[in-house]
Amino acid sequence: MIRFAAKTEIGMVRKMNQDFCIASEDKPPLFILCDGMGGHSSGDIASRSAAESMETYIRLQSVLDLDEEKVKRILFGAISYANKVVFSRAQTAEEYAGMGTTADVCLIDFDVLYIGHVGDSRVYLFRNGELKKLTQDHSLVAEMVQKGIITEQEASVHPDKNVITRAVGTNRQVKPDFISLEMEQDDMILMCSDGLSNMLTESEIKNMLISSPNLEEVVQNLVKKANQNGGTDNITAVVIKKLLKEEA
Repeated sequence: MIRFAAKTEIGMVRKMNQDFCIASEDKPPLFILCDGMGGHSSGDIASRSAAESMETYIRLQSVLDLDEEKVKRILFGAISYANKVVFSRAQTAEEYAGMGTTADVCLIDFDVLYIGHVGDSRVYLFRNGELKKLTQDHSLVAEMVQKGIITEQEASVHPDKNVITRAVGTNRQVKPDFISLEMEQDDMILMCSDGLSNMLTESEIKNMLISSPNLEEVVQNLVKKANQNGGTDNITAVVIKKLLKEEA
């Protein structure tokens, strides 16, 4: 059994919220987070269009007898479908040109978490007091870190840290990552846009995740801390907790 809470808000600087998230406990539980990019309202349109397209696609699939390969096909199909929707819409008007979005899709089947991932929004695992980033940022600075050109510390303040190398809707095709994880009792999963991960250290994230037994308060505290630290971007947090059946 799981419990979850989600919150998205504009932050302290932006004029509009281009993040969009969906959190649903329908079978199977499904969580989607998209962080749009593009001028004017197009980032907002990209993120909403992608998230709603992925949800529609996944809900139309058979979820009987799921296994890892079947879920991978479903998640990759959903992301590919969303990519076509956003890419096609970007061709319809000049103000939509080049719009795109990150995408993290988490589907839970019994005790297994499956993740489809594109961009630099993140999914973390908090287990036994330790925080682990499950997704790999598709960004210029992440690639530079992997190649040993810069350090993680240098990446955090690099002027190009917001340049992403993969996004939904910016090209005709997209290449997602796929991650699967066997969930354990009291595991917490954090999905977040970079408006949160850029504002909080890992230590601060851990402190916020244990700040309250109430998950609604946890997401409130995460967003509040990101705003206190500057709130320079839109902020979205989704927290999912694995519980014993009798605790739910």
